[in-house]
Amino acid sequence: MGVVKSNKRASFWSDVGALVRVKCVADWESWRAIPEELKRHMSDELVPNWDIAKSNPNVMKAIDNMFKSRFWEWKFDNQCVAELQQEPELLEKE
Repeated sequence: MGVVKSNKRASFWSDVGALVRVKCVADWESWRAIPEELKRHMSDELVPNWDIAKSNPNVMKAIDNMFKSRFWEWKFDNQCVAELQQEPELLEKE
């Protein structure tokens, strides 16, 4: 039973991350900068595959927190890739 729950959690986490990577723009500084309409749209895209109680504010807050965490992970990954692609001379000057 615990393995099934763990697999579902990992799958949901992966779905949230995929939506962040596809729908968000790296120029946004924080999760707060993302338009509420886009946040709702991303949550709505989860509904067909997951049993989400959208009327429950606690559930929606938890989902929003997951999106926020995945957004920060994605931003960090993008920054790391950008730093690796910089010229070595530029990195030495910083």
